[in-house]
Amino acid sequence: MTSPTGIHHTSLSVRDLDRSASWYRTVLGFEEVFREEAEGRRGCVMRFAGGGYSVGLVQHGALGEGVAFDPTRIGLDHLAFVVASFDELERWAGRLEQAGVTHSGVIEIPPGAILNFVDPDGIALALFWDRPPS
Repeated sequence: MTSPTGIHHTSLSVRDLDRSASWYRTVLGFEEVFREEAEGRRGCVMRFAGGGYSVGLVQHGALGEGVAFDPTRIGLDHLAFVVASFDELERWAGRLEQAGVTHSGVIEIPPGAILNFVDPDGIALALFWDRPPS
């Protein structure tokens, strides 16, 4: 048996599927692949424009109001997406500002740089640029 070769998708629980899908389309430029509905659950699979890795958004009927995302609880801390260059990361900071999304600004760290922000449900997201090896 071989080891897994990559990540197929990530799925995030959201309060309002339509609102979240619209945000991921508008702010991050994702494309909707398909939607599904089952008793007590609605889902939408999205991907990067032109294909690639996908993100599932799931609205659970039992997800209570007042329950907020908390990166300090066991589970997801944050989800980071890759960008191709430092300049692109800076352009993303501008795009987030234009969309009214509060963010950390570009933070340089030893392996590269990161731009932190949250989606409409407060789920911690980031855009990350890897510094080329020297």
